[in-house]
Amino acid sequence: MEKKLNSEKILGFFIHISSFVFIFMMTISYCAVDMDYWARLLQGNAFWQLGHILKIDPFSYTETHIWLDHEWGSSVVFSFIQNIGYTAVLIFKSILVYLTFFFISKTINYKYKNRNRLFDIFLFVSAVFAMPTITQSWLRCHFFTFLFFTLSLFILEIVRKEQKYKLLFLIPVLMILWANMHGGCVSLLGILLVYAAGEFLNKKHFAVYLYTFIACLAAMFINPYGIDYVKFIFMASFMNRPFVTEWISPFAHKEISFLTGFKLFYIFAGFVLLWNLKKIKTDYTKYIILIICAYLSFKYIKNTPFFIITSVIFLYEEILSFFKRIFSRLHIKLNINHTALLVCVLILLTSFFFIRKNMIYLLYPNLSLQPQKVVNFIKINELKGNILAPFDMGSYIAYKLFPNNLIYMDGRYEEVYYKRTKDLQDAFYNVSKNWEEILNTENKPDFIIIPYDARVNDFVTKRKDYRKIYQDSDNCLYSKIDIKVQYKQNYPELYNHEIINPFSSGVKFIRNKSTSRKLHWR
Repeated sequence: MEKKLNSEKILGFFIHISSFVFIFMMTISYCAVDMDYWARLLQGNAFWQLGHILKIDPFSYTETHIWLDHEWGSSVVFSFIQNIGYTAVLIFKSILVYLTFFFISKTINYKYKNRNRLFDIFLFVSAVFAMPTITQSWLRCHFFTFLFFTLSLFILEIVRKEQKYKLLFLIPVLMILWANMHGGCVSLLGILLVYAAGEFLNKKHFAVYLYTFIACLAAMFINPYGIDYVKFIFMASFMNRPFVTEWISPFAHKEISFLTGFKLFYIFAGFVLLWNLKKIKTDYTKYIILIICAYLSFKYIKNTPFFIITSVIFLYEEILSFFKRIFSRLHIKLNINHTALLVCVLILLTSFFFIRKNMIYLLYPNLSLQPQKVVNFIKINELKGNILAPFDMGSYIAYKLFPNNLIYMDGRYEEVYYKRTKDLQDAFYNVSKNWEEILNTENKPDFIIIPYDARVNDFVTKRKDYRKIYQDSDNCLYSKIDIKVQYKQNYPELYNHEIINPFSSGVKFIRNKSTSRKLHWR
């Protein structure tokens, strides 16, 4: 018996090690820096240099409101990690993703007595490929939401199974942290309402979840903005964003192959869920949370990990039973633990091979999504003025060119800007009705960056007040016709500096001695 326990511990250790290495391999294989990451660094850098966060946006030339930054806590963490080094960012991201899967595994441990280690590995790999918005993306604030979401389920399932209601005191504490890291904290309120409704239908103690819901709602007010933040979070949660990719349905994407892993997992898990709906009376909580997460994941790309996480946890037995039936019909018999150990070794070897193959990304980040060339051109020629660019480019431009250049807007969207600001930008870049309005105002941009293949290029070229001054394989740059500069096309020293120091920025926040709230930049 003791020998069996030791072998289980060894196998468990190998599974966790291979899981982390596999996640790290995925991290460096798909590590293009996110477009919004730069705004996070600016806010985080301001905190470490000033001792407080920015509540007024200094980077835009358009009209803005109070910067209701629901991700300010993540910004502080990201800035700290980034200052340690680029490799530290990759490791930190891998840890966040690994911990999400760790708590998935721990929750399954509490819920089910009979586990199949080989199936655990298969389910883990399937979930990794089904959640590319986490496993194959750069470090983002919503990683905290999916980690805390999984941790919440872990705590709530312990409470349900063992009636340890005192553990619910941890949930409001978690909410305080979560609410200051990412706006996805509202999902915790949803979880608690689901548990209250489900346990009510299960004819079990449900009132404690409502009390916890009230405590968590109160905890949300512990933030730098007070009640305005809470109002903003609920507004943003239901805001329509038709031109933001992560806020459309994964099944409505123009590319059929988009999120293939998720779609296959969704269809299969959906089939298993529907097949077992006849057992709904056994646990209403389980099926309500699965159905709601299935709906949210179907509606928005941003929510797809919710369904994967809940499916792996709550449909574990059903999916395992499904595969056992297949194996029995095929008369396949395996030594589960030995095969699982062999698979772990294969995962480790494969992961190390890919890590070695992509060693370059451990030293230099993939900036393929950033408008590097056109920004370097502006910097080289010391072009000063307001810049209109697609909103996903704005953060990078501000990080590299502020204060010489102000942006129209960036990916912070509802955190800083008014809806009309985004509407005008969408109209311009989509050449829809009133597309020229953004250029016919008194506060018209000095420079315009337009993607090379965008149709609006044909229209701007015909205008007499702008001229094209630069073009590369990705973007075109237009300036006002009255801006007279002798442009330099190349400047090797600066260009090489940007390659070696991709996260360098000229933005330095300095506290004014005469007034602690006034800012200066150099």
